[in-house]
Amino acid sequence: MIRPARSIGARALALAAVVTGAATPAPGPHGLDLSGIDRSVAPADDFFHYANGAWLKVTEIPPDRSSYGPGEQLTELTAERTAELVRNAAAAAAAGSEARKIGDYYASFMDEDAIEKKGLEPLQPALRSIEAIKDRAGLARALGATLRADVDVLNATNLYTDNLLGLWVAQDLDDPARYLPFLLQGGLGMPDRDYYLNPSQKMADIRAKYQAHIAAVLALAQLPDAPGKAARIFDLERRMAQVHWDRAQSEEVLKGNNHWARKDFELRAPGLDWEAFLGAAGLAQQKEFVVWQPSAVTGLSALITSQPLETWKDYLRFHAIEHNSAYLPRAFVEEHFAFHGRALSGTPQLRPRWKRAMADTNSALGEAVGKLYVQRYFPPAEKARAEAMVRNLLAAFAVRIDRLGWMAPETRVRAKAKLATLKVGVGYPDKWRDYSGLKVIRGDAFGNAQRAEL
Repeated sequence: MIRPARSIGARALALAAVVTGAATPAPGPHGLDLSGIDRSVAPADDFFHYANGAWLKVTEIPPDRSSYGPGEQLTELTAERTAELVRNAAAAAAAGSEARKIGDYYASFMDEDAIEKKGLEPLQPALRSIEAIKDRAGLARALGATLRADVDVLNATNLYTDNLLGLWVAQDLDDPARYLPFLLQGGLGMPDRDYYLNPSQKMADIRAKYQAHIAAVLALAQLPDAPGKAARIFDLERRMAQVHWDRAQSEEVLKGNNHWARKDFELRAPGLDWEAFLGAAGLAQQKEFVVWQPSAVTGLSALITSQPLETWKDYLRFHAIEHNSAYLPRAFVEEHFAFHGRALSGTPQLRPRWKRAMADTNSALGEAVGKLYVQRYFPPAEKARAEAMVRNLLAAFAVRIDRLGWMAPETRVRAKAKLATLKVGVGYPDKWRDYSGLKVIRGDAFGNAQRAEL
């Protein structure tokens, strides 16, 4: 499962370093890549292949990627540079420092032998908690406890959550002076509803592979009747997909901007014990929400009572394992990749463990990792040079506004006032995120990831 990025991370900082020309160990070529042009193609006929054809002919997609291009090349370069920094981060760092946390987090993920030895032991508290669910209120509390700030209604690539509902906390679209929690549909193991409902043979094949994947995961966890449980879990997710909005609907802001008072949930979405759900989610005192896909929330809530409690418990067990497979023994990692990487994305080969460790460390401690990167690759002088360039751009905008003959004087005043409010951040934040509250224990890859996510 690809988790949403939590922070700026090193890749964005690498881009800033490249753009501003910051010193690097081995400076490469810059400017327009003329060698990538295929001059046998007429630009008026097919400009893409004219501009990129020669590059496409000689560039192979690496086996651990489903696509490749300059952005991915930058990611690879940054990962190599950052991994070197991270491997050395804990060597001389004080206990509790960000550098020590980074080094310990990375080393814990890399310690595959320790992870193999622990097996499913780190997951047992979650599995025992699921086993203890006795009624619908307990189910609601378990589902509410999974709520995370993991979606973004204004980012079309970040609408997915494997939890029953996703949370986005942001400025109210009607009143930007206040913040509200936005609730979005979720709960699916595959990317969206089309994977469950599209009648094409390709999607039917993927559905069969997904149900087999569910059964394989349950069997690895030594849960009884894995095929039967997998069939029931898949059917539950198919029912969820039936009430979900499609992607086009979900991207329409006017359709999604629905304000519900706390008391509306029992009336508009009966079935889920909302008091228990919101209490477990830490939202018991919240009086107003934005419900982005109201009919989906209503439909998901109804499934709480219409589907057997044991099916919901099996669903929670599977998703607890699936969500944390990266921190479990290799058999779970490989099964996760076999479906999500190979079957869904067409990626032939699992990424080397150091790359996965680097990505996970960057996700958990992004700005701390970014700070290390800045110290090595993005000196203050380069940030100042980029900021000066931005100031020149803003000054040029102001001059252009002054010279716009078609713009009325009062409009020009308002345009320049708007320009004056523009803030451009270069390279890294003015104030770094504080990770002092994050506890990282060397050797506890699973626990580190849980604490970082929270």
